Amino acid sequence: MMNVDLSPAYVLSTQLLSDGEPVRCLSAHPSSSSQLLSGSQGGILSFFHLDDGSMDISPGGSETRHPHSITALLSSNIFSPSLPEIYATGCKDGIVRIMDGKTHRLKFALEGHANAVTSLSWIPPPTAAASSSDGDERQFPWLVSGSWDGTAKLWDVFSSSSSPRCLGTLEGHENTVSVAGLPAEKAGAVRRVVTVSAGVARGNVVRGHTVRIWRLRGGTSSAVVQSEVVAAVADDHSGPMRDVCYDAATHSIYTCSNDGTVKVRSAEDGVCHTTLAFPGDRPMLLSLCIAGNDRERSVVAGAEDGNVVVWDISGRRDVQIIPHPGCVWKVASMNDDFVTACHDGTVRIFTRHADRAAHPDVVKSFEEAVMAAQSARSSGPSPDEIARLPKWEMNALTQGRSEGQVQVFQREGKAIAAQWSASSRTWIEVGEVTGTSANAGTIHGKRYDHVLPIEIDVPGGGVQNLQIGYNNGENPFVTAQQFIDEHMLDQHYLAQIADYIRQRAGDAGPTLGMETPSTNGGCGAAAPPPATVPMEISYQHLPMRGYKVFDAGVDKKGLTKVLQKIREFNQEISCNQLSPNEIGEPLDSLTNTLCITNRYHSSTISTVELLPLRKMILEWDASHAFPALDLARIAVLHPDAAKGERREYWKDVINGALTLCLGLSQAASREVAVPMLTMRLVCNCYKGGSGAASAAESLLEKILDCVEICIPSDNKNVRLAVATALLNTSSYMYSSSSSSVSSAIRILDLVGTIVGCGKYESEAIGRILVALGTVLLIPGQCGSDAKQAARKGGIVSMLERVANGNGDIAVAVSKEIRSILS
Repeated sequence: MMNVDLSPAYVLSTQLLSDGEPVRCLSAHPSSSSQLLSGSQGGILSFFHLDDGSMDISPGGSETRHPHSITALLSSNIFSPSLPEIYATGCKDGIVRIMDGKTHRLKFALEGHANAVTSLSWIPPPTAAASSSDGDERQFPWLVSGSWDGTAKLWDVFSSSSSPRCLGTLEGHENTVSVAGLPAEKAGAVRRVVTVSAGVARGNVVRGHTVRIWRLRGGTSSAVVQSEVVAAVADDHSGPMRDVCYDAATHSIYTCSNDGTVKVRSAEDGVCHTTLAFPGDRPMLLSLCIAGNDRERSVVAGAEDGNVVVWDISGRRDVQIIPHPGCVWKVASMNDDFVTACHDGTVRIFTRHADRAAHPDVVKSFEEAVMAAQSARSSGPSPDEIARLPKWEMNALTQGRSEGQVQVFQREGKAIAAQWSASSRTWIEVGEVTGTSANAGTIHGKRYDHVLPIEIDVPGGGVQNLQIGYNNGENPFVTAQQFIDEHMLDQHYLAQIADYIRQRAGDAGPTLGMETPSTNGGCGAAAPPPATVPMEISYQHLPMRGYKVFDAGVDKKGLTKVLQKIREFNQEISCNQLSPNEIGEPLDSLTNTLCITNRYHSSTISTVELLPLRKMILEWDASHAFPALDLARIAVLHPDAAKGERREYWKDVINGALTLCLGLSQAASREVAVPMLTMRLVCNCYKGGSGAASAAESLLEKILDCVEICIPSDNKNVRLAVATALLNTSSYMYSSSSSSVSSAIRILDLVGTIVGCGKYESEAIGRILVALGTVLLIPGQCGSDAKQAARKGGIVSMLERVANGNGDIAVAVSKEIRSILS
């Protein structure tokens, strides 16, 4: 019997960690409540089995991996369980991929879009065709895809032909297109679809965002679909529309927008009859869905400020706000529940069924994550941020640019704000910089009321992370124009960036003393992810995005061999042996957890299990410690083992490994085990988790010292590990705001040493060149100084020599580096 014990509000039911990258899209698959698909910003598909909590990352192997962010997902079972079991993905590379629903292998790649595919939907067939004979292609739904390129494309993916075909293109949209299938007309073979657009910049505002309802005829056999717009409604939102859906129960179209509202529209002409507004300050609403059953239905929308808002369609219940630890990129219905895709890498299911509610410990963990994200925003500058500020004692050497300019200095471990007096040409202390409830921060030592992240999205795969500073009372368009000029962006991004500033900082006018407006709606949500600005610059291979890892041996057989070797060596050494309590249960439990890779998202590793690793690496000599290095190399890939609070543990482990390697001195070129495993451990630290990555960052100079002594290695595997360590280090520096010029220039020197030694194979050379190009693209002064050093160091002439004979990748990357330096 169906459970009808419904709570008045949605509560957390399940939370599932995906591959750790921000989750951008999801879909139930199949339509039962037991399975779920998600796609991440890193191009990874994850397949969740909700009945036992297990997960498969890249369930179809390498064919499941996408080269860029997966931005849309759609299962055939969402439309009808009787359809062939497939699902479609939309990707930032502009390709729609049709995947086998059972094997998860790629069936077809549908090309035609010129930019990212961000929306997918099924268009129902005419009602009369639903009862037609088997094999009649008119009975199948069509797939419709919406893209950043301003078009929607219609695809026949179910007919008896050998491969899918494009039935037609719906053109004339204003930038990004979102799509939703509508019921076919009752008479005649006419299908319908609704499209919505993001609008275009006109002067200082974005206008032209339009709802269009289309009639579609034809499409059988080789015929091209004939399309016409039968209704259009423009500019009734005050910002770009981000998503659209259709609800059969209410026969209504729902649209959400950057203006923080959802509009309920007639499915016949698109005219709005009800507006649902986010309570308080309105964030950008990125996605929406209809959740519930025939008796209880709700409109659910996900916001870029980390909130989910739920409106009861009947109006009997109050609006509900559910804060998340990060931006909610996607919401989707799943039976009576709904699912959220969050920037923190977690998928969460919410329910009103009491028997589906999560355990109190899970709810507490979720609430603590939200609070931690909020605390991270409200705390003052971190010690590392303070350490990078100019010293107060040297303030006389820093000249202000204008009367009243605010500058932040460091003094005795504290951040001190000072104001420039043009008349006395001195800095006047204002006070200590402490926490704030908004997005306050510093850029290059200058304090802003709001420091907002912006990603410059390179279609070839790179993402440049920038920050824009804004003070209450300033004109957002002036700030946006200064940002465009500073970073040499295309002028047509002016309105988009200004709109982003207004949404995040509030529309504060130039009134002195005005109370700072709240930027999170009072809901305790986390800071949103950055605005994404697509750029025209395109590099296919640069910069490096993500990390290469060494994960061979992560299975029962491999880990058993490592454990046997550790126990063998523990008997050989005369001092610093592991005790029976250390060599027994902790290591057995650790290896058992590590070999079950499909449970990494839910399994945990205790400190007791990790401590023997640290002891062996710190206290055993190099000839006996290498199995511990191998086990650490695997353990650091476990999300719980490498989490943020274990930073000091991994700092000890990495430092110990580097000390062992450096202790080999000149013998490092002849040794294999310790140099190879130390470099592989370093590579995996960047990918494993925030604790391990932060630990590696703190030891960057020592890592580069170790790379330097390992460069002349006589072993191919060591050389590949060295090249990968430089590659991953450059990728981390590119994505980090704390990259140092000295480290960047040192990487350039190490690349020159590697090329000059003449030992490295083509695969390693390719990674070295990508590392070089990535360092050159580091944002800000660091990248500029690196480019200047590269020009002075004759990098261009070196590129011409090294590219020859090392494959097409080396040639292509060398060409891109020359373009950067030109």
